[in-house]
Amino acid sequence: MDDAVRLAVDGPVARVTLNRPAILNAGDRRFVADLGAVVRELGGRRDVRVAVITGAGRAFSTGVDLRALAGGDFALPDFIAWEDAMVALERLPLLTIAAINGYCLGGGLQLTLVCDYRLASEDARLGLPAVKECLIPSMSLYRLPRLIGAARAKELILLGEPISAREAERFGLVNRVVAAADFERALDDTVTRFLALPASSVLASKQLVGQAFDAGFDDFRAAMEAKFRECLASPEHAAAMAALRAERQSP
Repeated sequence: MDDAVRLAVDGPVARVTLNRPAILNAGDRRFVADLGAVVRELGGRRDVRVAVITGAGRAFSTGVDLRALAGGDFALPDFIAWEDAMVALERLPLLTIAAINGYCLGGGLQLTLVCDYRLASEDARLGLPAVKECLIPSMSLYRLPRLIGAARAKELILLGEPISAREAERFGLVNRVVAAADFERALDDTVTRFLALPASSVLASKQLVGQAFDAGFDDFRAAMEAKFRECLASPEHAAAMAALRAERQSP
């Protein structure tokens, strides 16, 4: 039986593929267990700097498998385990890119919200239909208002209607939208740009931005100064300054 979530590592880049294409990568209990296992494996690796999360076939993910839910094979402990996996993904010491192809609904969209960067194909459709099944969209209730503001978040959450990739870009829900024909090339370019940056400063910035809405000003400043000190002392900073000096000295 194929894994419901696959992990492939090539040097500093990991590719996490949601792998139930016959049902648009909807998640059942095994999917949740596989997602958790993949995130745990990534958490134990120090060779990976960027992880790309995408879906097999014509969708990113349509969220929970409604057949499993209606049949009693998916319940609150499974929703909690799914959220546990997403929290762990959100806290990984590496950069994560959601490569959003096709339908991205419910738990699929929630998964993209814990990623650092969201690249969408122009044919993508994004939405949080939980209210239509008398559910609530987990911790996207917390994350989404912080990302796009309360008014836009309420529109998506309370109506439960999907929006186009271009509209999602206008909302600030995705970072960039590209034509479907250009999607893989744009994804490769995004990965390359992230890999070109010093890991120390990127990860410090990621961690601090994650605290920006919750830490008090003085606590945040103290954490910032500690990370600043680490960056200044890092070999990567020394290498960047050496390169700058060499550039200025060149004719």
